Amino acid sequence: MDATMDRPVEAEARLRAKNQLTLPEAIASALDARPDDVLVFEADPREPGTARIHLVRHEFAGSMTGVYGSSDEVIAFLREEHAAWGE
Repeated sequence: MDATMDRPVEAEARLRAKNQLTLPEAIASALDARPDDVLVFEADPREPGTARIHLVRHEFAGSMTGVYGSSDEVIAFLREEHAAWGE
């Protein structure tokens, strides 16, 4: 979050054809997102209708590809770790 924020920021966006949306200016500002940054969306089935957005700066995106295995291997590992949290 932007270090100057003093309260949560909410904004509305409409999902369009082909699952496209425009990131609202208030959210882009709060994230300090810039052109070519990558946004990762995370949805958890335990929180229906809720998604989190994580900013990955363009200069970092893909910088360590393959270091921890293939994408599928990393995803499988993370899912297993996440599932273990509930135990």
